[in-house]
Amino acid sequence: MPRYNEPPTAAEMARDAELEEPASMQADILDEIVAEREYQDGKWGAAFDDANTVNDWAAYLGIYTGKATAITAPPAERRRQMLKVAAIAVAAVEAFDRNGCFAPRHYEDRVPKDA
Repeated sequence: MPRYNEPPTAAEMARDAELEEPASMQADILDEIVAEREYQDGKWGAAFDDANTVNDWAAYLGIYTGKATAITAPPAERRRQMLKVAAIAVAAVEAFDRNGCFAPRHYEDRVPKDA
């Protein structure tokens, strides 16, 4: 039965704290993705990223998703690889936004424009 005008119980306060946690957890995860993205950018740089085709980006995402799903990977390694996947996806969007498109694939000039 609902209790009105009474202070919350310890169980209710714990439940409310858990409900607030996802936003904080998400912010922490996004901070980790930003840190990984900064590492990647320092290692590879925008010029490297800008030269990647959409196929290249898909391959990178597949490689690191594969590492995250390896049956022998311990849980912490799976999580680490998924952070890399997220940061690589951000890098792909950054490259697209800088250039208005992805780098052309070597065969794109042979594809009919109306295809």
